[in-house]
Amino acid sequence: MTLFSLAKKNIKTNTKQYMLYFYPMVFSIVIYFTFVSLQYNNQISESATVLGKVQPAFMSASVLLLLFSAIFIWYSNDFFIRKRKKEVALYSLFGMRKKQIARLLFYENLIMGCVALGIGMAIGALLSKLFAMLLIKLMGFSIIANFEVAPEAIIQTLIVFMAIIVVTSFHNYRIIYRYTLLDLLKADKQGEKQLKASKLAALGSLFALGIGYYLLLQPSNTTIYKEYGFTVVLFSLFMILIGSFLFIRSVFSVLLEIVMKMGGAYYKGTNLISVSHLRFRMKGNMLILAMIALLSTVTLFALGAIFSLHHNLTTIVEEQNPLSLMYTSQNTETDKQIATLINDSGEHQIIFSDRVEYLQVEGDLSETKRWPDQFPIILLSENEYHRLAKKMGNNEIEGIGKDQAIVFNDGNMNQNTDPYTGKSISIMDHHVRIQKYEEKMLLNQTYYAFPVVINDTLYRQLKKHAIVKEMQLYKLKNDKSMDTLMKAIENAALKDINGHPIIFSSFFLQYQKGVQTYGLLIFIGAFLGIVFLLATGSMLHYKQLTEAIADQGRYQVLKNIGMSRKQIQVTIAKQLLPVFLLPLVLAIPNSSFLITALARFSKMNMLLPFLSTIAIYMTIYFIYYLITLRKYYTIVNQ
Repeated sequence: MTLFSLAKKNIKTNTKQYMLYFYPMVFSIVIYFTFVSLQYNNQISESATVLGKVQPAFMSASVLLLLFSAIFIWYSNDFFIRKRKKEVALYSLFGMRKKQIARLLFYENLIMGCVALGIGMAIGALLSKLFAMLLIKLMGFSIIANFEVAPEAIIQTLIVFMAIIVVTSFHNYRIIYRYTLLDLLKADKQGEKQLKASKLAALGSLFALGIGYYLLLQPSNTTIYKEYGFTVVLFSLFMILIGSFLFIRSVFSVLLEIVMKMGGAYYKGTNLISVSHLRFRMKGNMLILAMIALLSTVTLFALGAIFSLHHNLTTIVEEQNPLSLMYTSQNTETDKQIATLINDSGEHQIIFSDRVEYLQVEGDLSETKRWPDQFPIILLSENEYHRLAKKMGNNEIEGIGKDQAIVFNDGNMNQNTDPYTGKSISIMDHHVRIQKYEEKMLLNQTYYAFPVVINDTLYRQLKKHAIVKEMQLYKLKNDKSMDTLMKAIENAALKDINGHPIIFSSFFLQYQKGVQTYGLLIFIGAFLGIVFLLATGSMLHYKQLTEAIADQGRYQVLKNIGMSRKQIQVTIAKQLLPVFLLPLVLAIPNSSFLITALARFSKMNMLLPFLSTIAIYMTIYFIYYLITLRKYYTIVNQ
């Protein structure tokens, strides 16, 4: 019998054992193939007309997805091989050379990998339409998803996972040469050193976390942020990083030491066994728990922020685009055509419309540090501003001084700072000082012109030497559902511009862009979040099951001296719970302070989406805990 035939026979006769590694591999392939199928889905790419190309976003996310999939497979493979070390040792006792054993493991991994690729890609192809429908729904497309499997997705998945399979196969190959026969027979009997508790390090961790949290919650207009800027944020994140690592290393150990000194609690029931196990296993779990805590912090913060942006989408777009439509008037005929289109639409009644005169000029905005040196400016007179502000329900401003101006919110995410008042801008050789900054927007946000209001006298003076234009403005009902109407308006307003720059902006187009952007972010974020949970959860899962294999003998002794199965299960539950809770004990407050800082910075309500994210995260981790508890109990009772 050849080694390849023996490898196939081993897989057939020990299917249940091999499934521990096979299932994670298939699942990773399903997730990855489904994702890259969407990356190359022409229907989605062609529909994202407002957003633009979506492939770069998928491509960046697929790199992270690849890393998490690799970690997931690596840990499941490592557990699988560790569980088989005694079997490998028996092969040696039966006379097989190390080279033959290594080749046998290599063939087994290669066979399982190829079968997993076939099954995973088949399931992924079937699921691709379901996920395409979900993405289309999230991005607000009014199309029916087609069944589409791109050849590029097949090739990319084959290359990626064949590389992972080959790497893990060589890893298994090397294990045989790394250990002696005695090492393989006693691999699970190697003890771990107890982690020493340091009260100084515990206090240091709490101090570092406190400093990080304190700096994050400082308003952006405080002295420290004005002097050091984003460096303060980086320093606070560094302190949270250091504090989190020290917390895992020291605080939990100190707490265990305190419990040991509490005789009543320590000697009650099976607590002695659970606490002792944790003290000796904590050193081996420290690095992985710290990494999971920090990665969980990033995931909770990122998903909470994305869900919050989607939740507040309408409010954000309404603030940045108070008008349903605004465009530079080209001629009377086009204006009448657009007015007719709006009137004939029926459902989009006019709340108000206006026509505003403005000067198209360029100004030096370098002192504001928000715009380039020379940038287009929409220059409005004070009289026009008051008339428009009254219609829009904005606050009217008492007299604008000579050589002074009013500016408006430019879409800056930082809503706690006034970046303009007191600074000067230069317009047509006139230096104008900014008298006031209005947090509300006067016109729709546009990245191609900056609106400025000056007093009537200066406006008339500059008007003699500037290009005078008019802007048509509309506020309509039901401006979220203007798809058909907006296409007709765009065709009318943009058909004869002849290369001349004009301003054209609508609430609907920005809302559609927001729906597509945040829908895509939610889909990618949730996808990566699922894979990340699997990757980090599998790290804990397989680490604890590896310890379960090592603890089989110890639990056998406990059973021999009279401990019941129920007591053993309670003991295992107590020793596993802190391991699964500790990353969340750190990740939840860390991400909470980060999301609070972002919410205060942007003046956005993020509480409900963030709490929902935490609830989902904790639920999935709890399920992982229950699965690990059940498998751990099964292993120690074998």
